[in-house]
Amino acid sequence: MSEREAQLIFEALKGQSQFAYFQLGVAASAIAFAIHETAGVSLADAPWPLGLAVALWALSFALGCFGLDARERALHQNINFLRETSNIPPQLRTANIAEAIDEFRDTVGERFERTGRRFRWQKWALFAGALAYIGGHMMQMAELPTKEAVAASGSRGGAR
Repeated sequence: MSEREAQLIFEALKGQSQFAYFQLGVAASAIAFAIHETAGVSLADAPWPLGLAVALWALSFALGCFGLDARERALHQNINFLRETSNIPPQLRTANIAEAIDEFRDTVGERFERTGRRFRWQKWALFAGALAYIGGHMMQMAELPTKEAVAASGSRGGAR
C-alpha cells in the first residue's frame, strides 16, 4: 500500500469517527430535549411517536457506541496482523501461511463491513427518531383548539 493510499484510508476513518461522534451528540441532545419538553406531561397525554422517537435516538446512540468500539477492535487487530505478517520473510511464506493471511484479511474486512452497517443504522435511527418526534409534535398540535374555536368559546363565555 502506498503512502497516499494509507493517508486516504486514515482520512476516511477520521471523517467517519467525527461523523459518528457528531451523531452521538445529536442523539444525546435530542433525548435530553425530548425529556425536557415533556417534563410534567403525563404518560397518557404524550403521543406515542414521542416515545418512539426517544427509543430510536437511544438506539442510534447505542449503535454509534458499539460501532466505534467494534471499529477500534478491528483496527487494533489489523495493526497486530500487519506487524506479525511484516516480520515473515517472503521465502518462509508457505501456502498455509498465505492461506491463513488471506482468511484473516477476510475476517478483518467482514468486521469493518459490520461496523459500517452499524454506522449506517445509527444514522437512519437518528433520522427516524426525528421524524417520529415531528409526528408526535404534530399530533399534539392537532389536539390544540384553533383560533376560531378559542374566539368562539370566548365570545360565548363573555355573553353569559
